[in-house]
Amino acid sequence: MTPILVWLHLLGIVISLGSGLFFILVFYPSLKSLPDPAQRMKTLAEALKYFHPLFLFGICLVFVSGAIRLTDLKVSFGTLYYSTFGRILLWKFGMTLLIFLAAGMQCFGMGLKLGRMANGVIPGDLAFQEKYARKIKRVMTVNLIFLATTLYIGLKLIPLVYGKM
Repeated sequence: MTPILVWLHLLGIVISLGSGLFFILVFYPSLKSLPDPAQRMKTLAEALKYFHPLFLFGICLVFVSGAIRLTDLKVSFGTLYYSTFGRILLWKFGMTLLIFLAAGMQCFGMGLKLGRMANGVIPGDLAFQEKYARKIKRVMTVNLIFLATTLYIGLKLIPLVYGKM
């Protein structure tokens, strides 16, 4: 992997995992310090406007830098590419699909709807908004598990790539 691709890949991993962990472990619990539930939902909705694009940028950066590297590996390994990487990449691609599906549901489905409800654009009482906030936290937690699993699978590729080259 060229050094710039390695750093971009690692940067994407840090951004996606770091922002997700920050959201689950720091930001979401800190919302409880706000006494007014309506203010809590407005604060969450405002933060999601910045958090979700950052999170999506991180997973897209990992995906694109990894895809570019795969093209280089196809050239380097030739006919051995599929027999060497096929099974692991199939699992990694499957996990990547789950990551993007969960992130899309979280960011474009629930996050946007919560933002519109919290700002009074569409109807939604406070209990319904809090339900959406819990769902967003749950999906982010599941997505962190998907990300960690994909990272583990990716680490299994390292000996294959550098052991053969």
